[in-house]
Amino acid sequence: MAQEEKFIRGLGLLDSTMIVAGSMIGSGIFIVSADISRQVGAPGWLLVVWLITGLLTLIWPRSVTANWRR
Repeated sequence: MAQEEKFIRGLGLLDSTMIVAGSMIGSGIFIVSADISRQVGAPGWLLVVWLITGLLTLIWPRSVTANWRR
């Protein structure tokens, strides 16, 4: 007879690390958004801030690597 495989209920090191990292990033996004929305005062401006920081996040690594290659 074939041996039955049992599901192991446990988390490895990588699984646990990803859960903790995801929790930290997720909670940080909500905390930072609340602080920014208090400072800018309107939801539209919050979206503008998010777009600007998103663009900076995309541009910054390119400029760093371009300067590093020189």
